[in-house]
Amino acid sequence: MADTPAENPTEKPDSPESVEVVTESSDSLAAHLLEVDSDKHSRSAQSIGSFADFALHKQLHKALEKMEFQAATEVQSAAIPIALSGKDIMVSAKTGSGKTAAFLLPMLNRMLAEDQPGTGTRGLILLPTRELALQTQKMFEKLARFCQIRCGLIIGGEAFKYQVATLRKNPEVVIATPGRLVDHIEKGSTDFNDLEFLVLDEADRMLDMGFSEDMALIASRCPPNRQSLLFSATLKHKGIDRVLELLNDPVSIEVDSYKEGHSNIVQEMVLADDDQHKEKLVAALVKEEGAKKVFVFCRTRNQCELVGQRLAQMDMKVGYIHGEIPQSDRKQVLNRFRDDKLQILVATDVAARGLDVTDVDLVINFTVAHSGDDHVHRVGRTGRAGKEGKAITLVSALEWNKNSSIERYLKIRFEHREVGSLKAKYSGPKKLKKSGKAAGPKRKRDDKNAKSGKAKPAVKKHQARKNKALTAPEEKKASPHAYGSAKKMKVGGEPLKRGESIKSGDAKKSYPKNKAAPTLNAYKSKASSTKAPSSTAAQSKSSEPKPASPWPGRKS
Repeated sequence: MADTPAENPTEKPDSPESVEVVTESSDSLAAHLLEVDSDKHSRSAQSIGSFADFALHKQLHKALEKMEFQAATEVQSAAIPIALSGKDIMVSAKTGSGKTAAFLLPMLNRMLAEDQPGTGTRGLILLPTRELALQTQKMFEKLARFCQIRCGLIIGGEAFKYQVATLRKNPEVVIATPGRLVDHIEKGSTDFNDLEFLVLDEADRMLDMGFSEDMALIASRCPPNRQSLLFSATLKHKGIDRVLELLNDPVSIEVDSYKEGHSNIVQEMVLADDDQHKEKLVAALVKEEGAKKVFVFCRTRNQCELVGQRLAQMDMKVGYIHGEIPQSDRKQVLNRFRDDKLQILVATDVAARGLDVTDVDLVINFTVAHSGDDHVHRVGRTGRAGKEGKAITLVSALEWNKNSSIERYLKIRFEHREVGSLKAKYSGPKKLKKSGKAAGPKRKRDDKNAKSGKAKPAVKKHQARKNKALTAPEEKKASPHAYGSAKKMKVGGEPLKRGESIKSGDAKKSYPKNKAAPTLNAYKSKASSTKAPSSTAAQSKSSEPKPASPWPGRKS
């Protein structure tokens, strides 16, 4: 998440108090920033004018000057002094606010101030995706260009044996994704006995991806006296409490709520009929806006590839990335997009978190995001570092309610827009609820219940079957004590009594009404008194010719 700081040197502090803070020493500055509420143990951010106000090593100042970073962002102003004091911190800030430099600078500063040759890895940075890890590595190399501190990259999709060789060299800092690092821990390739820094970047995303247990395992292999820095888009995630247990009395910093932090981004919506219509809308919107760099976000991998191929057929410079594409190919596509060799990058939500591509003019949501948080991170690819941006969401009839939920979650309403001759046949729902969702048809009620305002009670299935049985003709009902079919039950006009039975052949006999039907015992005694047929009779019976079998080749 190589979030670049704001590059405007004329940026002024937000309040007069922050100007007074600048004139103080680094120790008093940290003490001032550590004044937190005793109950909530949190504070709001204050701005500091320049990186020169931080008590950083001269080599780091030299690197910042080389990168032309002068004005610190809000999150950097709030987090860096506290991190320099050695406190654990948990930071909530929107994407594109400069969080990467906020944890790299304090880490590098301590390593330069306290040189410890012959030790193992001193810093560990965990990130949810490979792209974020690669991006953080690039930022690290830029900030550490004038010192001898090196980092190792441990991510999936690359050769395991080369990563083992990297870990054996004991790099001062390891940048890793949780899944692959756990594999190395289980193989005994890691040594974190000398670890001083543990950074959890995009912690909420790692929780969404199911890395909660992996983070706990990794933290258990680190010394308990380490300094831990947690950065997240929100500190209200349902599983964030389990991660906060890994920190030691952290200072909470909330900077520019990620839900309300995109005031510099114009958000619009365009109604669409189907995917084919959306593909035409994307091409038309790119031309209307004159955009040179465009992100198009899709929901599935197949849809991502299909949209990329269709746009390429329209003579556009298009690339696409998703989770199933090999890491080397994803890296190549991203580099081409950064170098302006591609105009449009079609992606799934794998690229919605933290990817720092400068000067993105337009973000188009080909499909509505799964949640409000996902929408925020998609839109955050444009309007970075305080610049203006635009995001357009294509909404079909099936996506209206989900888009309305996102609007309500963000407490905004997207501007409606039409694109020339590509106006959709779908014009929105006929009726709307107060929430903005489509109002469905009301349930039918009978006149009596409609007057009283109560819905007609539903009839249970078993009760309906019972009512049907009661209204059936009497002759079709079966006695609850009868055995066999209804035809066999009727013997002499009377049904068999419980415990009685007859042979099927005798069911045709008629018995007087005043005489009971024979029981099974009577038939047994009659059968025992009957003599077996003679052998001559059996022999004459067997000599009779057998009828031909209806199945050729089969014995009868």
